[in-house]
Amino acid sequence: MVAAVLIFAVTANVFFTMNDDACTEPEIRKTHLPPISTVTVLANGAASPASAESAEQCANFKLSEQEIGEYICKAGTVAEHDYFHMLDWSPCHASGKVTFKNGVIGTWAIQQYRAGSLKLSSGRTLYLYCPQCQAKAFRLWMIDQNNAGSCDVDLSEVRLEHG
Repeated sequence: MVAAVLIFAVTANVFFTMNDDACTEPEIRKTHLPPISTVTVLANGAASPASAESAEQCANFKLSEQEIGEYICKAGTVAEHDYFHMLDWSPCHASGKVTFKNGVIGTWAIQQYRAGSLKLSSGRTLYLYCPQCQAKAFRLWMIDQNNAGSCDVDLSEVRLEHG
């Protein structure tokens, strides 16, 4: 009987320890990306094919080229596991291409809840998250006014293109 109580206590402690950080943000690291040369939007306000959401529900999720450049500049990387298991998934997204001034090309996707990905021409994929990004298209419930950051990249020289 004592053994059963002890096993229950240990199991319960492990369960609560594993779930203590269920409401925390993932660890976010700087991307160290070079300055952006061009941003091209290929899809804006798109709904995921895996979603039951209609295209109408995602139609208002539209990011400008300026907002996309700011997102790529401000976002940090998160571990792949955290991207898929800790961040909220949104069926609404925008996607396109980015060219950096050093010649590296990337394919980006940004979800409505501020998660994103950037697959670089080198084959490397960055899983992104930007809780401080303030574009109107992002869901307001995730905005934390106290953590708003600034972008060190001068986006005034970025050449913007439409796909």
